[in-house]
Amino acid sequence: MFSCHQTAALLNTEPIITARNMKATITQALHYDNLPSASGLELLGDHYYVVGDDSPYLYRLNKRFEIESQEAIFDTAGFAAGRVAKADKADLEGMTLLQHQGKPYLLMMGSGSAPARRKAYLYNICGDDICKEGAGLQGARIINVDRLYQQLEQQADTLGGGLLNIEGVAAGHGKLYLLQRAIGTGHNVLISYRLADFIPYLLGEPDTELPQPELSYFRLPDLNYLQAGFSGAYVYDDKLFFTASLEDTNDAYADGDVLGSYIGYIPFSWVGRQDTLEVPATLILQSDGKPYTGKAESLVVQKREGKGRYRLVVVSDDDQGGSELLEVVLSEE
Repeated sequence: MFSCHQTAALLNTEPIITARNMKATITQALHYDNLPSASGLELLGDHYYVVGDDSPYLYRLNKRFEIESQEAIFDTAGFAAGRVAKADKADLEGMTLLQHQGKPYLLMMGSGSAPARRKAYLYNICGDDICKEGAGLQGARIINVDRLYQQLEQQADTLGGGLLNIEGVAAGHGKLYLLQRAIGTGHNVLISYRLADFIPYLLGEPDTELPQPELSYFRLPDLNYLQAGFSGAYVYDDKLFFTASLEDTNDAYADGDVLGSYIGYIPFSWVGRQDTLEVPATLILQSDGKPYTGKAESLVVQKREGKGRYRLVVVSDDDQGGSELLEVVLSEE
């Protein structure tokens, strides 16, 4: 069991990177009226896969970012108006590529912030039978993760007084990573599981126990007494790249005004430390140097272009039923 992403060996030491050393600039922005509320993004070969937090479809884009297809991953009955109602939506806020027995699968997970949002979906890219059991007429296997989320809620330090709000999912280095988004006085938390424990749990294999999490705590930039919160994750090289947004809300359920969006990364040598670390992150800037005011939700790294320079793709949710896709260059000066 391993991630599809190419990874490098972990480093024992990391240079100190601050926001002043980093810059994230948009080089292209595309808007989609027919792809609602993008919240998760993955890359496999020349195709990008996108999910929205209030859509029952998985969208496939080609390398020119054109929508090629969409497939229902769960019941579409509530989608007649073009968006699933807030009270009913699955709120899929994270998606990652897994490999099991040499084949790729997409794992999508709900945020956990309401009863309807405590399911995971395992999508069968290759067309074999592993995900078809429990999928019904749709293309994904549905997994109830309520017990897993209850386990996290019972650990008071996980949330710091906030509500459960899983906003990023990524796999790599033999682990699955979930990002808990800080709301109000809550924490930004990296929750790590061994894939060797997590995949049997997902597949419901006999005598499987709940996987045990490892927790790491991080501090993100703040403004007007509000802290930015994790919103997406992706493993590349020896880093966990993330998106974050600063939203004027103290509620995991309600949206608020977006004050800025960020890109940063966590060196894997920092994972598992007991203290709260201030993680390097920088505002996403438009080509004219002004801050991007959309809500960045997820990202993938296309490639590394020399030392400290990465080309990324980011998806953004406008909270009005549309989405944006951004090409971004992240550099360290």
